Amino acid sequence: MEDGRRELENRDDDEIEIDLGLLLKSFWRIFSRMWWLVLILVVLGAGGFYAFQRFRTQPLYACSATFTVATGEEGSGSYSFYYDSSTADQLSRTFPYILDSSFFRSTLLERLGTDRLNGTITAETVENSNVVTMRAESPDPQDARTILDAALEIYPETARFVLGDIRFNYLDEPETPTEPFNRVGTKRSLAMGAAAGGLLGIFLLGLMALARKTARTPEEMKKITSLRCLAMIPQVRFKARKQNRKQKISVLDQRLSYGYRESLRALELRLENAMEKEDWKILLVAGTASGEGKTTLAVNLCEILAAKGKRVVLIDGDLRKQQDAAALGVRGGGGLQAIADGDRPVADCFQKIKESGIWFVGSSQPVKQPASVLSNLRVGEFLQALKREMDYIVIDTPPCEMFQDVGMLAEYADAILYVVKYDTVSQRRIQEGISFLRDRKARFFGYVFNAYPEAVSEYGYGRYGYGYGKYGRYGYRSHSGETARPYGEEAEHD
Repeated sequence: MEDGRRELENRDDDEIEIDLGLLLKSFWRIFSRMWWLVLILVVLGAGGFYAFQRFRTQPLYACSATFTVATGEEGSGSYSFYYDSSTADQLSRTFPYILDSSFFRSTLLERLGTDRLNGTITAETVENSNVVTMRAESPDPQDARTILDAALEIYPETARFVLGDIRFNYLDEPETPTEPFNRVGTKRSLAMGAAAGGLLGIFLLGLMALARKTARTPEEMKKITSLRCLAMIPQVRFKARKQNRKQKISVLDQRLSYGYRESLRALELRLENAMEKEDWKILLVAGTASGEGKTTLAVNLCEILAAKGKRVVLIDGDLRKQQDAAALGVRGGGGLQAIADGDRPVADCFQKIKESGIWFVGSSQPVKQPASVLSNLRVGEFLQALKREMDYIVIDTPPCEMFQDVGMLAEYADAILYVVKYDTVSQRRIQEGISFLRDRKARFFGYVFNAYPEAVSEYGYGRYGYGYGKYGRYGYRSHSGETARPYGEEAEHD
């Protein structure tokens, strides 16, 4: 456990590599589930920006005039519009400076007959020319015009000591403004707010995609475990009209995809060969979190074994929920609770399902204190008796990260098959779940990628995959021809 945690911490210290393709797929996966967040932000952005523009932004009006500046000699009455570069440069530096001077401000306020200017006055000079644009802004349109008229009237007099005698020749006469310049139209305001909200939503989903460190490829799993990928089970998709009700996924259903059925059969063959070689009978099907498909996988493995004439029993080990009976379409019996109580014959605690030939031990009633049931001596004796009577015993377990029950069940099992659902659970949680079971009596076969997208799969059977090559009776033969260890000789994790 400590070694696994140390390896995980060391990996976090390494340089992080980002696969753009996986990042885009992760973003699309998040977007397909959380598109409503982007929609909400679009609506909020549009409404918020419109409200801000409408109720919080003070309307401002601008009045401007564009003119050229002519200079003349004092008392001569003649003015020249010719400007060389040095004179134009002096004008561009001096004209705005005079507007900001205290002398000009005091003269302007005196001309307006007020002690406070209801607006601002600015000027901009076209580079290397004598063309000037003077602009007045005010919350009141009439005040903007009045301020500009007064500034144009007093400027030549206040600037005489700096620029000499000057005169303005208007190119654009000042006009009283009718519309505020800082208010955006309703349609444009809504569009800008919606665009900002949409971009924010996409940005947040992008951050979520970047922060996701789920298991999506065998290469990513190699970073957290030395377990082998035994199968990559394709994702099963139902027609839209059937998605509203829960569908039973059975490998015996010929309507399911060929790749799905063959991937499960290949997995079953590998497990069967390895368990026969080691003389193992009890298989534990475990996983990190709920919803990863442990129950479906366990039922399908049992159905394949029963179809081959094997005597196989499925035990519902998730006593807190007891949902296997519903998945099989039968009524539950007494289950492990009845066996632990010992108040009825053992033969009455399990039943045979005629359609599939599976023997089933389970109930439809949740158990409040499963630990006392799983630690009961009668349960252990019952499992030992089953090993003498049955060919295979498959135990469906609760999630590793939620309960200690799976650890107690692992003490009865011979081997563990770990289920990892594609792009669902974080790598750290998977690593912790595997480490939790590592020190138990049972040995790990490996893990299964469940609900793997067909377009993503790159390994094994056709487009679907069930490992990295062909599996032989006593081991695994890769594409390079190298024979790896049989599953009874898996390397210890971390």
